[in-house]
Amino acid sequence: MTNNFVSDARQAGKTLARLAEVDAASLPLLATDELAGLLSAVAALPFRTGRHRIGSGAAQVRQDFDICMAPPKPGVLWNLAARLEAYLADALGSVQPPPLVKPLLLNDLVVQRYPSGSFGITAHRDHVRYTGLVALILLSGNGRFFVSKTRSGKGEREIPWCPGELLLMRTLGFAGREDRPFHYLSDITSERYSLGLRHDTQRG
Repeated sequence: MTNNFVSDARQAGKTLARLAEVDAASLPLLATDELAGLLSAVAALPFRTGRHRIGSGAAQVRQDFDICMAPPKPGVLWNLAARLEAYLADALGSVQPPPLVKPLLLNDLVVQRYPSGSFGITAHRDHVRYTGLVALILLSGNGRFFVSKTRSGKGEREIPWCPGELLLMRTLGFAGREDRPFHYLSDITSERYSLGLRHDTQRG
């Protein structure tokens, strides 16, 4: 399988080696010509409006996006997921000690569309069903992505993330960690498409 990504597996390995400390980091992934084709594919997907509020009280999460949770399979997006899975397997193999006990399986793929002017999504953590590593690919648009130690934003840190880049974020079980970083997105002024790839332990 040919990956043809902008950054090689060695560069990704260096990024992964930092995740236990920094929670999330980004690196270049897609060439301009591939990015254009992927944008055409996601623009044709059926989207639904995401729930505007999830949870209650201090744990409530507000969000403002459209989502496609079932891209066609097989298809161009799942082909990308398979390439990325192989690429990350190579990268993880270069990290010592190994940050994951089991091989990474990217079996969950969602596409999000944030309209221009969206407030994004407030601080939240990924569900405990998603383990090991989260891979997020930005296809278009802008915004500010932050990780933090608490829901209130304590210790927040902005992760630079531009179209064509891969953002890697640790989650449950990465490098033996049992915590999950809070993260949020804000300041969106142009239409934004992103892909989210995860390992869902509850998917059959």
